[in-house]
Amino acid sequence: MKDELRLKMREKRRNMTTDEVKEKSAVIQDALFSLDCFKNADTVCTFISAFKEPDTAAIIKRLLCNGKKVVVPVTDTDNTTLILSYIEDMSDLEKGAFGILEPTAIKPASESDIDAVLVPGLAFDIRGGRMGFGKGYYDKFLEKTDAVKIALCYDFQLFDKIPTEPHDVPMDIIITENGITEVKND
Repeated sequence: MKDELRLKMREKRRNMTTDEVKEKSAVIQDALFSLDCFKNADTVCTFISAFKEPDTAAIIKRLLCNGKKVVVPVTDTDNTTLILSYIEDMSDLEKGAFGILEPTAIKPASESDIDAVLVPGLAFDIRGGRMGFGKGYYDKFLEKTDAVKIALCYDFQLFDKIPTEPHDVPMDIIITENGITEVKND
């Protein structure tokens, strides 16, 4: 079931037009910047969008203009982990693992430095469940941070329930173009 859902979500994103991505990303960005926990964050870790994910380049530029510290992941494919690196500008990035932009030079950051983390995924549920690409990169990172975990996705990626596993780290907040879901993780 997980593999079928992953394929379905990838296909739905692939079929989105550039205009749809742009319009929905703008709404998601506005919702994100309305959150007090995000406005008050000094250091934000964010994924670099690819494959028609909600656009994070505009978010990064806005964060940097607001004087926030920005951390992005670098994929360590040998250890299936993420290395965290500060960036100062989008020009600090070039294509890395999986064709995703990554810093050209690593400026190490620690999980404890991060106040908020923007998390990618293929599917989410209203209880904070997240389905990634299946390698566990983000789960390993997310279990080490106390930062507020904010998923950015499209409404078609949000379900009542998705299959999760014990190692999956739940989200605190999920933002789509149709609204904000604050998750009650008991």
